[in-house]
Amino acid sequence: MFKRLPQLLLVLGILTLINTGIASLSGLVSVVSGPPSAKEIKEQDLEMAQFIKILKEYDTSPEAMELLEKLQFITKAINDNYVLFTGVSLLISLAGLISVILMFRKNIYGFHLYIIYSLLSSTSMYLIISPADVPSAVIVVNLLISGLFIFLYSRNLTWLKSDNNTDELK
Repeated sequence: MFKRLPQLLLVLGILTLINTGIASLSGLVSVVSGPPSAKEIKEQDLEMAQFIKILKEYDTSPEAMELLEKLQFITKAINDNYVLFTGVSLLISLAGLISVILMFRKNIYGFHLYIIYSLLSSTSMYLIISPADVPSAVIVVNLLISGLFIFLYSRNLTWLKSDNNTDELK
């Protein structure tokens, strides 16, 4: 399967397999283990409150404080909608995993599935949170990284589209 892969596709695929593999495994463990207990949630809230207090002592910018407050709100929303968010995240990660395997098998649909995976993974938190509560910086960074990977994967489109029989004759 790895014999005739373009080097760029192999490197990108391995990076994506590592990312989606870890995300899929942690998602599976999260689904099986269930939501955090009330005690664990309280500990998370306490740690975040202590962290925010420390940052306030150092005159952290209001933008950074707002980002932290939004991240704290996102964590609460994820805990409140644990099964939905974890299940959807697991499915999205599996889509990314399948997309790379399809591309390694020289299937153009893997590239299309990767685009869908990238967009869904970048915007999945909109399922549980109002767009006004999602930090723009988080979405922009996710979309920039996704766009970069889509662009780099697109550099292999000629290989993905080429006829399988002509490659085996070489």
